[in-house]
Parts: sequence; C-alpha cells; structure tokens
Amino acid sequence: IFFRCKAVWTMAQTISVTHCRRMTAEEHSAQGQPLECQFPRALTVSTMNQGVHDSEYAVRGAVLVKATEVAAKLADPAQAANLSFQRLIRCNIGNPHAVQQAPITFFRQVAAAVQYPPLVDMDPPVLPQDACRRAREYIQAMPGKSVGSYTESDGLQLVRKQVASFIERRDGFPADPKSIELTTGASEAVKRCIQVILTDVNDGVMVPCPQYPLYSCAITMFGGHVAYYYLDEDRGWAVDAKELRASYDEATSSGVKVRSIAVINPGNPCGSVLDVDTMKDILNFAAEENLVLLADEVYQENVYAEDRPFQSFKKVLRMMQQEKGGTSDPIHSAQLISFHSTSKGVLGECGQRGGYMELVGFSTRMLAQFAKVAASSLSSNTLGQVFVGLMVCPPVEGEESHELYHKEYSRIFEGLQRRAQTLCAALNDIPGVSCQPIAGAMYAFPNITIPTAAVSAAALQNMKADEYYCIDLVEKTGIVCVPGSGFGQKNGTWHLRMTILPPDDMMEDVISRFKRFHEDFCRKYAPNE
Repeated sequence: IFFRCKAVWTMAQTISVTHCRRMTAEEHSAQGQPLECQFPRALTVSTMNQGVHDSEYAVRGAVLVKATEVAAKLADPAQAANLSFQRLIRCNIGNPHAVQQAPITFFRQVAAAVQYPPLVDMDPPVLPQDACRRAREYIQAMPGKSVGSYTESDGLQLVRKQVASFIERRDGFPADPKSIELTTGASEAVKRCIQVILTDVNDGVMVPCPQYPLYSCAITMFGGHVAYYYLDEDRGWAVDAKELRASYDEATSSGVKVRSIAVINPGNPCGSVLDVDTMKDILNFAAEENLVLLADEVYQENVYAEDRPFQSFKKVLRMMQQEKGGTSDPIHSAQLISFHSTSKGVLGECGQRGGYMELVGFSTRMLAQFAKVAASSLSSNTLGQVFVGLMVCPPVEGEESHELYHKEYSRIFEGLQRRAQTLCAALNDIPGVSCQPIAGAMYAFPNITIPTAAVSAAALQNMKADEYYCIDLVEKTGIVCVPGSGFGQKNGTWHLRMTILPPDDMMEDVISRFKRFHEDFCRKYAPNE
C-alpha cells in the first residue's frame, strides 16, 4: 500500500508540473486563483454570454472601486492621518438609510411583528394596536401564516388589492389586482418586462439620455438595441416630441425594430418632472408607433416643485381615452407598464426589495405570459411585499400611529425638499458649474466645465473626463459621485450625479469640499483661465 500511494503521489506531482505553468499550486492557492492548465475552460470572458459582457452599470463602476480604497485608508489611522478629510460621503447612489435617514417607525413595527408573531399578543403590549392589527392581516394572508414561506408568484393577494386601491385613490380610475405583480424591487420588474418585449436581435427600446443605466444594461444583456432620445438640458431636461420622432426614425432606418419606449418620471438622474402636455405627447407617440410604454415612476413621492405635482401616466392615459371616446384612435390600444418601489419616496427601504408593476392594455393571455415569467422566480421577497402594502396603505387619520407617521414622513420629505434647493443653489454659485432645478427625485445632475488639459489627461489613462474628475474628487475630498458619462450625455458636455440624501450638516460639508475641489482642479489644469 505504501509503495502504491507513493507512486500515485509521484504521478500527481508529474501531472501538476507538466500541465501547470507560471505559478506553483501553492502560489495559485495563496492568491485564490485556479490552476492555469493546458486544457480549455468551458466558461471564459470570450465564451460567456456577450450581452452580459457588454453591459455596463455605471452606478457601481470605477469610482466606487476607488471609494472602497479610500474607505480602507480612512479605517487605517496611519493612512487616515495623511488625508484632508475624516469621512467618506456617499452621494453616488439613492440609498437613503446608508446616509443616516431614519426608518418610518410604524413600518418597522409591523415588519418586526411579521417576522416574530409573538410580539403581536404580548401582555403588556409592546407595539401599537394598529401595528399589531396590520401584522395579523399580513400573517393571515401568508401560506402557512409565515413570512418565511413563498407566496403566489404574482404576490400576496392582500397586498395586490392594497396596491390597486392606492392607484384608484391616486388616479381616480379603476385598477385591477389581477394586472398587478409584486416584484423584488422595481429593477426586477423592469428587467422582466424587457426580457418579454425583446424577441429578436434587431429589436430595440427607446431610452432617455441621460438615463438610469439599468435600462441600457438590461437591454444589452437581453441582446437588444438601445435607441436614445436626448433630453433638453436648457429646458430643465424636458422631453421634446420632435426628438422622439428623430430618435425613432434614426433607429428604424438603421434596421432596428423599436418595440418600446422607457420614460423616467420624476427623472433619474436629472431631477425633472414632466408636465401633462408632454406626457400626452409621449402617450400619443407610443400609441401611434405601437410601442409599449415603460413608465418608471419610483420617485412619484419625491416631487418638490409645488407648481408641477406628480401625475401618473396611467391617469393621463385614461383621461385621454375618455376625451377621445370611441375606439378609432390608437390611444385606445395603448399598452403601459408602470413601476413603483419601496426604495425611494420617503421610505428609502432599499434593502427590503419591495416593488410592483401595473400592466395596462394587455389581454388575459398576455398577462398569463407575464405570470409565467414571475413563476420562474417562484415569488418575490415576502417581507418586501409587506413593505409595498405599508407604502400604499400607511396609517390614516384617527389611527393610533398616524400622528407619529405624519411627523416622520413630513420631516423626511421637508429635509429632501430643503436640500434639493440648497444643493442646486450652491452648485450654481460655483464658476464653471451649472445645475437645472431639482424638481423631483433624489439627485442633482450638474453640468461641469472640465479644462481641455484635464480631458487630455483623462484620455491618456483611457478614461472619460468626468470619470477622471470623479475619481480625483473622491481621492481629494471623500465625496463619492457618479460620472455623467455613465448615464449618457450630449457629446462635448460633462456632468456628474450626486444625491440630496446626506443630512443637512453633511450636505454643508459636501458643498464646501466640492467647491474647494472644483476650484483647485481648474487651477491645476487651466491656471491661466
């Protein structure tokens, strides 16, 4: 046995030496790398799905990698002593609770009771009675009366009914729970729809530019074409009907079959809010060209301009259908999918992953196909569904928790509104920086003048100028932003996206650091200007 084992060991060593090059097995193991062998591997960057390979998601790109490096330096006292700042301020992503936004008490109380049902019946009570009542309702609606169970593929019927009631109160038109699907965040819903819509390599989706990169990423991933229509920065990032037509014609003339158009309202990253006339133009255009309209309305509670309240595409569509009567106008065949999420608004519950989509204008057979796609994921996050229910059905006047809920809601909303105005005004006071009004959503998207020398320096490092700027920004100030090139922008312009989420004291710090950085950056690359 000894000699046989020795022979096997000798053979193994021989195979290892013969087939493996550059590093020993120990060296590979130490670096966490697989052995590099002569035999080809099944999955490599060249053999993987090229749609996934070619897709990009700028919100979590190179700047975030640099931010992680800076965070590591801040955590090391020896390295932190060499930095001119003491904290990293993450203005790159709409993640409210990561920058100290407090959760809504009632929502967390219900969630706690759903997770641990004995809280409901404790004596003496530890939770308000209305929170206990709501928790019981959700628990009773769950299979096995447990949040740990899968639900129906399209979500808990109780929550879908609550969503339908919310839409009816908001719009003044009926909504059918059977046309509503609960999803693991709105992002999953968007990807699910794009997957269903794209049927051929020549299919395309019209997307605003600038846009939230989820859209271009998902379209590329599923093998489709992105047809950009440019927003008008000089008019507050407005959508222009002529631009829609030009984008559509350019795409179709190049062989792309445009099947859908995406609209983000309120706008991400631009902070714009559409007026009703523009929404009518978009709906008419989509109906005339037989396009499915994807209405991303996750920021519908984040509207700060009092002269332009949020209006849903569903409401405007139903108004147009009423006005035109009959069935001869293509508006009566319009198809609309709208999205909402617990991650935005004043909840900011990104980690709970709650969302929904409403499908309007689809046949029963088509709804069954969407349901089939939902079934492939079994069900969305059960606790996320509870948060959707709470979002659309919060405490009302007369209930025990209403006063505290209203106080917390108002404090969060007023803080967002105040910081939207403060940040926009401060950016416009910096020479070489201009920012359109932040009418909605959670972001500023300022236009940045970058000196020619800096553009050249960025090109030498194979970078876009705004990415180069943002990497330098995080290294010098600890402020994390997203370069505008990740969202798309007109050639020759440079932007960045920063959130309005940091609390007031932190926002003051952001403004002062950013102003000083931009002035130093311009002096370095354009000393004589």
